[in-house]
Amino acid sequence: PPWWNMELGAFVLNFGGRVSVASVKNFQLCERGNVDAPTLVQFGRIQGRHSFTMDFQYPMTPVQAFAIAISSLQSKISFG
Repeated sequence: PPWWNMELGAFVLNFGGRVSVASVKNFQLCERGNVDAPTLVQFGRIQGRHSFTMDFQYPMTPVQAFAIAISSLQSKISFG
């Protein structure tokens, strides 16, 4: 679960060294209501503007994890 970092003045997540750049696009997905459950999907920036890493585990499939990850990259939906 996220915790408050006094130095940064923000909530932070532990990505186990897999994510190296702070970004609003970084996230972890876990089972609802169970803080001790393992992370099912984690996604985060590793360098530059366009380099990310994604980790997932069962019961997520590669297609599900990838769909969730790329949906976090879309910031504006255009219908025109």
